[in-house]
Amino acid sequence: MRTGECGKPPPRTSASLRSSFAWTLAGNTFYAAAQWAALSLVAKLGGSEMLGQYALAVALTTPLVMLSHLNLRAVLATDMDGRQPFGNYLVVRLGVSGLGLVGIAILALVSGHAGSLAAVILVTGLAQSSETVSDIYYGAMQRRDEMELIARSMIARGLVSVCAFGVSLYVLRDLVWALAAVAAGRLAVLLAYDRPRGAAGENLARSGLGAELSILRTAMPLGVMLLLVSLNTNLPRYAIERYLGVRELGVFAAVASFLTVGSTVVNALGQATTPRLARHFSRRESKPFLRLTALLAASVGALGVAGVVVAAAFGGTILGVVYRPEYRAHGGLLVAVMGTAIPGYVAIALGYAITAARAFDAQVPLFCVVAASCGAASWLLVPRFGLRGAAVSLAIGASVQIGGEALILARAMRRIEAAG
Repeated sequence: MRTGECGKPPPRTSASLRSSFAWTLAGNTFYAAAQWAALSLVAKLGGSEMLGQYALAVALTTPLVMLSHLNLRAVLATDMDGRQPFGNYLVVRLGVSGLGLVGIAILALVSGHAGSLAAVILVTGLAQSSETVSDIYYGAMQRRDEMELIARSMIARGLVSVCAFGVSLYVLRDLVWALAAVAAGRLAVLLAYDRPRGAAGENLARSGLGAELSILRTAMPLGVMLLLVSLNTNLPRYAIERYLGVRELGVFAAVASFLTVGSTVVNALGQATTPRLARHFSRRESKPFLRLTALLAASVGALGVAGVVVAAAFGGTILGVVYRPEYRAHGGLLVAVMGTAIPGYVAIALGYAITAARAFDAQVPLFCVVAASCGAASWLLVPRFGLRGAAVSLAIGASVQIGGEALILARAMRRIEAAG
């Protein structure tokens, strides 16, 4: 049954926070493992040079993809009153994703890189952009607390992607065709699974261009924020490629990929708690909101500490097994990288709380400062300290982010008290 004209979402299921987290963790874990497997396949089948090319393509395309992403899923998932019908969100998603692809094509043409690398950049952007369309359907599912459906999609998407990538790379030894296979696999999952399940029960009607522009204005600060977050992650990589070369960039990308182990759990926790945080905030329940935020931040901080301990004990061995034996020499770098996870994970957790409070505009100036801090640190520290300087730059950026997010949350709490 579709929603009414007002766009109010269908009634939510009574999924518990524990169940939502379990399914979200399962989906994110499997999908992250699939991405990690693809990175390992590039290292084993293509070597450090191909891995560096892949890492550079991802670093160049991700900021544009994130800008077009707009974090529209969060805007939809926190629209508890159904202010806009789903059809409006879908139109905005398709239009902005299309513009993002045009931007990536222009980037590939003007990047100044060789033809093969330009093709890698273009196809990488295509594969990433297909995920933004799936993400808007995830937003509808998340608003209905149907985290199990999202998890099943992520598992299917990860399995199809890594199988298509691995087979193509093994047979053809060509990164462009392997990435094209990934894009085709993700598109198949979008059409066969995400679209019918995400749109079920939603109002697919449009309420006009004005309403769609209103959504765009609301989400644009989040798009700019994601662009800045992506730059914060990738600025050290640009510095590595500039000062140390593509091969060293491949090494750093391989080692830094272990951050996804913890961030998978962090994002699962954040996504599972976002609807509950949003409900607490919309009801002006400041104490439950702050308790859940504090619990989330403490949990992910402890996870970061555990990552450092594991890296110190087994880092070299793990790198040698996952990639190649020569990567054992970078065990110390893994410890340094995992050290950045402690402030990094806490910053991500606080970001979910801010988004649940719908404090969108305040995040843009914050991440401008964060990106500037990380960028300045990268250009100063990478030439002097190499890959470890890049790790320190990430930690500096995350620490600045935590400070700014604390200020934004304090202002949001004052709004609740004033409204009460």
